[in-house]
Amino acid sequence: MSSATDPHRPRFHFTAPQHWLNDPNGLCHHGGRYHLHYQHNPAAAQWGVIHWGHASSADLVHWQDEPIALAPSHEYDRQGCWSGCIVEVDGQPTLHYTGFSDAGQVQCAATSSDLVHWHKRETGRIVERPAGVSAHDFRDPYVFRHSERWYMVVGASLDHERGQCLLYRSADGVEWEERGALYTAPDLRQGRMWECPNFFPLGDKWVLVVSLWLFLGVHVFVGRFENERFVPEWDGPLDVDAGAFAHLAFRGPDGRMLQWGWINEQREQALIDADGWAGAMTVPRELLLDQRGRLAQRPVAELARLRGTELMPQAVTDAPGTRRRFAGRHLDIEANYAMCGPAKVGLDLLVSADGRERTRVVFWPEARRLSIERAHSSLEPRVRRQDLHAHLELDPGEPLQLRVLLDASVLEVYANERLCLTTRVYPTLPDSVGAVAFSEAEGLGADELSLRVWEMGSMFPAR
Repeated sequence: MSSATDPHRPRFHFTAPQHWLNDPNGLCHHGGRYHLHYQHNPAAAQWGVIHWGHASSADLVHWQDEPIALAPSHEYDRQGCWSGCIVEVDGQPTLHYTGFSDAGQVQCAATSSDLVHWHKRETGRIVERPAGVSAHDFRDPYVFRHSERWYMVVGASLDHERGQCLLYRSADGVEWEERGALYTAPDLRQGRMWECPNFFPLGDKWVLVVSLWLFLGVHVFVGRFENERFVPEWDGPLDVDAGAFAHLAFRGPDGRMLQWGWINEQREQALIDADGWAGAMTVPRELLLDQRGRLAQRPVAELARLRGTELMPQAVTDAPGTRRRFAGRHLDIEANYAMCGPAKVGLDLLVSADGRERTRVVFWPEARRLSIERAHSSLEPRVRRQDLHAHLELDPGEPLQLRVLLDASVLEVYANERLCLTTRVYPTLPDSVGAVAFSEAEGLGADELSLRVWEMGSMFPAR
């Protein structure tokens, strides 16, 4: 079902043409175009025998679908070609991925000249699995170049108890040797298994991003890479509650570190099957370090090219004071609040005329808590409606800066480029399009709120 006829299908967040989508894979820039690969079941709108779907773009904004890049074909990957990456080894695009079969998970490689026809290494296994790691806890290779050597990190679990990131090294990008654990979860609170590890330099630091299985969120560590070991100096959540998961980053041709994440469905399978598609990507994000050495993130600047009409929110006086009202299901919102007191501030989105449906984005300064409240987001009982929360500590006098991307059922909330809350909402009423910028303090003057809102166009001009 197209975004024109499906009220829940996004128009500026990437979705597969049909059926199932999960982790972003194989991000690269080749032949003058950006390439996004993704985990894909071409047979149904549910997880199954996974292939690599493929799309490309000249500008990070408008995307065209490409033929499926990778399909199960050998004994070692007959049950799925799982997540991985693409790098150029001696000028040749080389794909690293996890092959899945009854025997477990192995790391595999394939090469290509055009990103269309891929030639797998017949042996399948390119690295050895270390002791203490199960054949079913060993996946998602990420390859990078450093100090004239190739390195690979692989997600793992130590004794099926503690997340771990394994390190391998190669002189030629073909033959690999084990180098032990790059870093292991310091305690049991950070997941039994670390999936989709990313490890890359940013500024004068190194960044390790891991997805905490089972769907416990995405965590980031910033620190040093010394003697083939990672030494963290700061860490924190990148996306909480696994609203977005399985993040993957690569360095673009202009030097920016770009990242996508997978936004899962949060509704029962019968509803997914009826629509015929599942899963979406976050918008591409740019990763940076802030002045304190923390990881910062923001939507890429190119996203503004999809902005259409700028809406003019109307000031309406009602209790407890003046609010700004507007409407839409596909919006890019910039809302900056001067924090003058303890009152809660935020946005009500997808509000129905009778008030029965509403999704609230709210910041509570005294609790230092940013929330997406979904209890009333849908009248459909077969969707998830629990609230999401994240700790957000602002400096004295620092305004709250929200960038909110609402795209049908997809909601991304960026706060001060410091954290992101990502989730899904499924309103049922046709008139659930209302929106309000609010403060629970008396009034909402121009000196307290700077608000700009744009309607957003589609990233799929050919669909």
